[in-house]
Amino acid sequence: MEVILRYIFNRPTIWSWDVNIQLLSVIGVMGAGYTLFARGHVIVDVIVGQLSPRKRAIIDLITALLFFLCVGALVYQGGISGWKSMLRGELYTSVWEPPIYVIKMLIPVGAFLLLLQGIAKFIRDLNIATQSKQGHTQ
Repeated sequence: MEVILRYIFNRPTIWSWDVNIQLLSVIGVMGAGYTLFARGHVIVDVIVGQLSPRKRAIIDLITALLFFLCVGALVYQGGISGWKSMLRGELYTSVWEPPIYVIKMLIPVGAFLLLLQGIAKFIRDLNIATQSKQGHTQ
């Protein structure tokens, strides 16, 4: 639509770029937890593809510490940044000047949803690691 308005009618919109950036931001932030659930994140199959499910779960449990540290920091710092932005009524720096604090407040929300999914994955991996171990000893 923007291309038609810009090149055929010579009437570009001032808001389309800002809306596209905000929509992509929401999709990226809110989709991270679902992507973890759907196992859509990038993994190095060359290394873990050869391992048993139990060993893969153990590696995931070890690397989960880094995951929780990073995502926890994102929830905390994103919440502080979003809260400050909302209190200031921060606007996007463009001609249209839409509010940016809405997007900044969605960052800790999306990170929290990712954290919840990470906890669920941690519990599944813990279950796999302990059940396989018990199955071998019996």
